[in-house]
Amino acid sequence: DALPELGCIVCFGVGVDGIDLTYAKQRGVAISHGRDINHEDVADVAIGLMIARLRLFTEGEKVLREGTWTPPLAVPPQKRLRGRKVGVVGMGAIGAAIAHRAEAFGMEIKWYGPRAKPNVTYAYEPDLMQLAEWCDVLAVAARGDKTTEGIINADVIKAVGSDGIIVNISRGIVIDEHAMIAALKAGTLGGAGLDVFVDEPTPIERWKDVPNTTLTPHLGGATREALWEGSQNVLENLRRFYAGEDLLTPLAG
Repeated sequence: DALPELGCIVCFGVGVDGIDLTYAKQRGVAISHGRDINHEDVADVAIGLMIARLRLFTEGEKVLREGTWTPPLAVPPQKRLRGRKVGVVGMGAIGAAIAHRAEAFGMEIKWYGPRAKPNVTYAYEPDLMQLAEWCDVLAVAARGDKTTEGIINADVIKAVGSDGIIVNISRGIVIDEHAMIAALKAGTLGGAGLDVFVDEPTPIERWKDVPNTTLTPHLGGATREALWEGSQNVLENLRRFYAGEDLLTPLAG
Protein backbone atom coordinates (compact mmCIF):
# COMPACT_ATOMS: atom_id res chain seq x y z
CA ASP A 1 0.00 0.00 0.00
CA ALA A 2 2.98 2.27 0.58
CA LEU A 3 4.10 1.59 -3.00
CA PRO A 4 1.14 2.53 -5.22
CA GLU A 5 3.15 2.18 -8.45
CA LEU A 6 4.53 -1.26 -7.58
CA GLY A 7 4.25 -3.58 -10.57
CA CYS A 8 6.66 -6.43 -9.85
CA ILE A 9 8.34 -8.22 -6.95
CA VAL A 10 11.55 -9.95 -8.01
CA CYS A 11 12.74 -12.55 -5.51
CA PHE A 12 16.35 -13.68 -5.42
CA GLY A 13 15.55 -17.09 -3.94
CA VAL A 14 12.94 -19.67 -4.76
CA GLY A 15 10.90 -19.11 -1.58
CA VAL A 16 8.09 -16.57 -1.60
CA ASP A 17 6.82 -17.23 1.93
CA GLY A 18 7.44 -13.58 2.87
CA ILE A 19 4.95 -12.28 0.31
CA ASP A 20 1.18 -11.95 0.66
CA LEU A 21 0.51 -13.68 -2.66
CA THR A 22 -3.25 -13.19 -2.56
CA TYR A 23 -2.98 -9.45 -2.03
CA ALA A 24 -0.23 -9.13 -4.62
CA LYS A 25 -2.50 -10.82 -7.16
CA GLN A 26 -5.37 -8.48 -6.23
CA ARG A 27 -3.05 -5.55 -6.81
CA GLY A 28 -1.89 -6.95 -10.14
CA VAL A 29 1.70 -7.23 -8.95
CA ALA A 30 3.77 -9.74 -10.91
CA ILE A 31 6.14 -12.00 -8.97
CA SER A 32 9.27 -13.78 -10.12
CA HIS A 33 11.59 -16.02 -8.16
CA GLY A 34 14.79 -18.04 -8.49
CA ARG A 35 13.49 -21.50 -9.26
CA ASP A 36 15.73 -24.29 -10.58
CA ILE A 37 18.90 -22.51 -9.50
CA ASN A 38 19.99 -23.82 -6.10
CA HIS A 39 17.94 -26.99 -5.56
CA GLU A 40 20.89 -29.27 -6.23
CA ASP A 41 22.99 -27.33 -3.71
CA VAL A 42 20.27 -27.52 -1.05
CA ALA A 43 19.98 -31.27 -1.64
CA ASP A 44 23.74 -31.60 -1.12
CA VAL A 45 23.36 -30.00 2.31
CA ALA A 46 20.46 -32.31 3.18
CA ILE A 47 22.59 -35.35 2.39
CA GLY A 48 25.51 -33.81 4.28
CA LEU A 49 23.34 -33.38 7.37
CA MET A 50 22.06 -36.93 6.95
CA ILE A 51 25.61 -38.30 6.84
CA ALA A 52 26.71 -36.10 9.73
CA ARG A 53 23.97 -37.50 11.96
CA LEU A 54 24.26 -41.14 10.92
CA ARG A 55 28.07 -41.12 11.07
CA LEU A 56 28.31 -38.76 14.08
CA PHE A 57 30.59 -36.18 12.44
CA THR A 58 29.59 -33.50 14.95
CA GLU A 59 30.40 -35.67 17.96
CA GLY A 60 33.61 -36.89 16.33
CA GLU A 61 34.91 -33.37 15.75
CA LYS A 62 33.98 -32.43 19.31
CA VAL A 63 36.04 -35.20 20.95
CA LEU A 64 38.95 -34.49 18.61
CA ARG A 65 39.00 -30.76 19.35
CA GLU A 66 38.47 -31.25 23.08
CA GLY A 67 41.22 -33.83 23.36
CA THR A 68 38.92 -36.57 24.63
CA TRP A 69 39.53 -38.99 21.75
CA THR A 70 39.86 -42.40 23.40
CA PRO A 71 40.63 -45.36 21.10
CA PRO A 72 39.38 -47.71 19.84
CA LEU A 73 36.02 -45.95 19.41
CA ALA A 74 36.05 -42.18 19.70
CA VAL A 75 32.25 -42.05 19.41
CA PRO A 76 29.52 -44.67 19.82
CA PRO A 77 29.05 -47.11 16.93
CA GLN A 78 27.57 -45.28 13.97
CA LYS A 79 24.92 -46.25 11.41
CA ARG A 80 25.64 -47.05 7.79
CA LEU A 81 23.63 -45.29 5.13
CA ARG A 82 23.05 -48.29 2.89
CA GLY A 83 19.74 -49.94 3.69
CA ARG A 84 18.34 -47.00 5.68
CA LYS A 85 14.81 -45.84 4.91
CA VAL A 86 14.45 -42.19 3.89
CA GLY A 87 11.07 -40.51 3.95
CA VAL A 88 11.04 -37.34 1.86
CA VAL A 89 8.40 -34.75 2.72
CA GLY A 90 7.76 -32.77 -0.46
CA MET A 91 8.78 -34.04 -3.89
CA GLY A 92 9.54 -30.80 -5.67
CA ALA A 93 12.91 -30.05 -7.24
CA ILE A 94 14.76 -30.26 -3.90
CA GLY A 95 12.94 -33.37 -2.71
CA ALA A 96 13.63 -35.15 -5.99
CA ALA A 97 17.32 -34.20 -5.81
CA ILE A 98 17.53 -35.53 -2.23
CA ALA A 99 15.87 -38.80 -3.23
CA HIS A 100 18.23 -39.21 -6.20
CA ARG A 101 21.27 -38.78 -3.96
CA ALA A 102 19.91 -41.02 -1.20
CA GLU A 103 19.19 -43.74 -3.75
CA ALA A 104 22.83 -43.63 -4.86
CA PHE A 105 23.81 -44.44 -1.26
CA GLY A 106 21.63 -47.55 -1.38
CA MET A 107 18.86 -46.09 0.74
CA GLU A 108 15.18 -46.95 0.34
CA ILE A 109 12.92 -44.03 -0.61
CA LYS A 110 9.30 -43.17 0.04
CA TRP A 111 7.75 -39.73 -0.11
CA TYR A 112 4.77 -37.72 1.08
CA GLY A 113 3.02 -34.74 -0.48
CA PRO A 114 -0.48 -33.39 -0.97
CA ARG A 115 -0.97 -35.58 -4.04
CA ALA A 116 0.80 -38.31 -5.99
CA LYS A 117 2.83 -37.34 -9.06
CA PRO A 118 2.68 -39.70 -12.06
CA ASN A 119 6.21 -38.78 -13.17
CA VAL A 120 7.77 -39.73 -9.79
CA THR A 121 8.92 -43.34 -9.61
CA TYR A 122 9.58 -43.42 -5.87
CA ALA A 123 6.88 -44.99 -3.69
CA TYR A 124 4.22 -42.50 -2.65
CA GLU A 125 2.91 -42.54 0.93
CA PRO A 126 -0.27 -40.44 1.29
CA ASP A 127 -0.17 -40.55 5.12
CA LEU A 128 2.55 -38.45 6.77
CA MET A 129 2.27 -40.37 10.04
CA GLN A 130 2.76 -43.66 8.23
CA LEU A 131 5.85 -42.25 6.51
CA ALA A 132 7.25 -41.04 9.84
CA GLU A 133 6.74 -44.46 11.43
CA TRP A 134 8.34 -46.22 8.45
CA CYS A 135 11.46 -44.12 7.95
CA ASP A 136 14.87 -44.00 9.61
CA VAL A 137 15.43 -40.48 8.30
CA LEU A 138 12.68 -37.95 7.65
CA ALA A 139 14.00 -35.41 5.13
CA VAL A 140 11.82 -32.30 5.06
CA ALA A 141 11.77 -30.51 1.71
CA ALA A 142 8.22 -29.14 1.71
CA ARG A 143 7.43 -25.63 0.57
CA GLY A 144 7.40 -23.33 3.59
CA ASP A 145 4.08 -21.49 3.72
CA LYS A 146 0.79 -21.46 5.61
CA THR A 147 -0.24 -24.81 4.11
CA THR A 148 2.79 -26.58 5.61
CA GLU A 149 3.29 -24.61 8.83
CA GLY A 150 3.76 -27.05 11.71
CA ILE A 151 3.04 -30.21 9.68
CA ILE A 152 5.97 -31.91 11.41
CA ASN A 153 4.21 -31.73 14.76
CA ALA A 154 4.76 -33.50 18.07
CA ASP A 155 2.94 -36.64 16.88
CA VAL A 156 5.03 -36.90 13.71
CA ILE A 157 8.22 -36.31 15.70
CA LYS A 158 7.21 -39.04 18.13
CA ALA A 159 6.55 -41.38 15.21
CA VAL A 160 10.06 -40.84 13.81
CA GLY A 161 11.19 -42.13 17.18
CA SER A 162 14.20 -42.52 19.42
CA ASP A 163 16.23 -44.20 16.69
CA GLY A 164 15.16 -41.83 13.91
CA ILE A 165 16.55 -38.60 12.51
CA ILE A 166 14.87 -35.48 11.12
CA VAL A 167 16.68 -33.40 8.50
CA ASN A 168 15.19 -30.03 7.58
CA ILE A 169 16.37 -27.85 4.68
CA SER A 170 12.91 -26.42 3.97
CA ARG A 171 11.79 -23.64 6.33
CA GLY A 172 11.85 -23.56 10.11
CA ILE A 173 8.08 -23.05 10.39
CA VAL A 174 7.41 -26.48 8.88
CA ILE A 175 8.49 -28.13 12.16
CA ASP A 176 7.17 -27.57 15.67
CA GLU A 177 10.58 -26.50 16.95
CA HIS A 178 9.59 -26.56 20.63
CA ALA A 179 8.32 -30.14 20.32
CA MET A 180 11.44 -31.21 18.43
CA ILE A 181 13.79 -29.75 21.03
CA ALA A 182 11.80 -31.37 23.84
CA ALA A 183 11.94 -34.74 22.05
CA LEU A 184 15.70 -34.45 21.46
CA LYS A 185 16.31 -33.65 25.13
CA ALA A 186 14.05 -36.49 26.24
CA GLY A 187 15.62 -38.95 23.82
CA THR A 188 12.31 -39.67 22.11
CA LEU A 189 13.81 -38.34 18.86
CA GLY A 190 17.16 -39.82 17.88
CA GLY A 191 18.70 -36.80 16.19
CA ALA A 192 18.25 -33.78 13.93
CA GLY A 193 20.20 -32.12 11.15
CA LEU A 194 18.91 -28.58 10.65
CA ASP A 195 19.80 -25.82 8.21
CA VAL A 196 16.68 -23.72 8.86
CA PHE A 197 15.01 -22.41 12.00
CA VAL A 198 11.86 -20.61 13.11
CA ASP A 199 13.86 -17.49 13.96
CA GLU A 200 16.96 -16.69 11.96
CA PRO A 201 19.52 -16.14 13.31
CA THR A 202 18.33 -18.69 15.86
CA PRO A 203 19.20 -17.80 19.50
CA ILE A 204 22.33 -19.68 20.58
CA GLU A 205 20.95 -20.40 24.05
CA ARG A 206 18.04 -22.27 22.45
CA TRP A 207 20.41 -25.06 21.35
CA LYS A 208 22.90 -25.01 24.23
CA ASP A 209 21.92 -28.32 25.82
CA VAL A 210 20.17 -29.99 22.86
CA PRO A 211 21.92 -33.30 22.09
CA ASN A 212 22.34 -35.30 18.88
CA THR A 213 22.14 -32.34 16.53
CA THR A 214 24.10 -30.97 13.60
CA LEU A 215 23.19 -27.34 12.93
CA THR A 216 24.13 -25.11 10.00
CA PRO A 217 23.18 -21.42 9.49
CA HIS A 218 20.80 -21.61 6.50
CA LEU A 219 23.63 -22.08 4.03
CA GLY A 220 21.82 -24.62 1.83
CA GLY A 221 21.60 -22.68 -1.42
CA ALA A 222 24.50 -20.31 -0.89
CA THR A 223 27.11 -21.69 -3.27
CA ARG A 224 29.09 -19.25 -5.38
CA GLU A 225 27.54 -20.69 -8.50
CA ALA A 226 23.96 -20.40 -7.26
CA LEU A 227 24.47 -16.87 -5.97
CA TRP A 228 25.85 -15.79 -9.35
CA GLU A 229 23.06 -17.48 -11.30
CA GLY A 230 20.49 -16.03 -8.91
CA SER A 231 21.81 -12.51 -9.42
CA GLN A 232 21.65 -12.90 -13.20
CA ASN A 233 18.11 -14.24 -12.91
CA VAL A 234 17.07 -11.17 -10.93
CA LEU A 235 18.64 -8.82 -13.47
CA GLU A 236 17.02 -10.57 -16.43
CA ASN A 237 13.59 -10.52 -14.76
CA LEU A 238 14.01 -6.79 -14.10
CA ARG A 239 15.09 -6.16 -17.68
CA ARG A 240 12.10 -8.05 -19.04
CA PHE A 241 9.67 -6.28 -16.73
CA TYR A 242 10.83 -2.83 -17.78
CA ALA A 243 10.90 -3.90 -21.43
CA GLY A 244 7.31 -5.09 -21.21
CA GLU A 245 8.32 -8.70 -21.92
CA ASP A 246 7.22 -11.92 -20.19
CA LEU A 247 9.19 -12.58 -17.01
CA LEU A 248 11.88 -15.24 -17.22
CA THR A 249 10.83 -17.08 -14.06
CA PRO A 250 7.30 -16.01 -13.08
CA LEU A 251 5.77 -17.61 -10.02
CA ALA A 252 3.56 -20.45 -11.21
CA GLY A 253 -0.10 -20.12 -10.38
